[in-house]
Amino acid sequence: MADHDGVVFAEVEFPVQAGFAIAWGEDGLTAAGPCPRCAGRTEMMFAFGSPQGTKGFFGRARPTQPTKVTMYCECGYWHEDRPPESPDTGCGAYWSVDIS
Repeated sequence: MADHDGVVFAEVEFPVQAGFAIAWGEDGLTAAGPCPRCAGRTEMMFAFGSPQGTKGFFGRARPTQPTKVTMYCECGYWHEDRPPESPDTGCGAYWSVDIS
């Protein structure tokens, strides 16, 4: 893809991004849209709530849902200089998306 040509891996923070598709599910949400740095399609799932569950009095309280999520590029393209130990598969960009 031509948009990825010349985009070398670098951890770069971007401001809050708009225009992402947000799909709410029973346990969280999925956010999808273009990376602001390399334009590759990125999709991330976010689960809400305690992974261990809750018991007793505090189990009745409803968990607070966030108003923003932090995404990072997961375009799947190889970007030059990406460290082999890097857990993500993108250009290194990260940003927030407003989900409220």
